[in-house]
Amino acid sequence: MVDYARTERGALHEVHHRFFRMGRAEFLARFHAANEPLWAAYREHRITLAELRLERWARMGALPSVAVAFEDALGRNVSLFPEARAALRHLSRRFRLALVTDGIAHVQRAKLRRTRIGGFFEHVVIAPEVGLRKPDGELLHHTLDLLEAKTGDALMVGDSPASDGGCAQAAGVDFCWVNRTQAPPAPGIPVHRTVACLRTV
Repeated sequence: MVDYARTERGALHEVHHRFFRMGRAEFLARFHAANEPLWAAYREHRITLAELRLERWARMGALPSVAVAFEDALGRNVSLFPEARAALRHLSRRFRLALVTDGIAHVQRAKLRRTRIGGFFEHVVIAPEVGLRKPDGELLHHTLDLLEAKTGDALMVGDSPASDGGCAQAAGVDFCWVNRTQAPPAPGIPVHRTVACLRTV
């Protein structure tokens, strides 16, 4: 639903302009070199979300205030994929929907307020608020309990084989991969269905 790449680009543009003097290409390269391994470590329970939020900027020599500014900018720059709202409207008329997200709680709440898509979902589960994280299968079990639904009747739709697909696999739920970039399949992650956008879920 949320075009995270575009949302992140907007937030990084703000942070780069406000806090850094290095060139934009160097700034982006250094951020991604710090950020991506930390998210992998988070998924593997080697660090906490609080540690991730600060450490990615500490590795760039930045103060904690930069982390706060970046998170605020993520909320302001949130952008949906073009088909997202119509797809959610269509799906919510046919199925019971729950949103399961692994992001920073106050950032996710800000995105929901700004996009006004929360009404399409019966439940919004923000993983850190319930003490879980993707790809823990218990996160989907918790969500299905809220919906009073069974694993065999559920479908996890997401764009990340590692976090969304891994979560579905751990919970015993089918996974629909929204593969917008035609990336190759992730080894070891079963995919029930692959679509190019939400319109075809």
